Amino acid sequence: MQKRKEQPSTESDISDIELKSLARVLLPIMQEYLSSEQGQIDFAEWQRLQLNKQSNIKVSC
Repeated sequence: MQKRKEQPSTESDISDIELKSLARVLLPIMQEYLSSEQGQIDFAEWQRLQLNKQSNIKVSC
């Protein structure tokens, strides 16, 4: 019996299996970085930028 190929679940044509494999590799790296002091600083800056973007969108509407 031939194994059925998984259909891509995203617009980038990456299969679910490939995405899960990538996540298994990247997740621990991302967790370690975001737990670090520099990661916390960078995340706070990213949050600040996101709030500024939201404020700009609401003001222009």
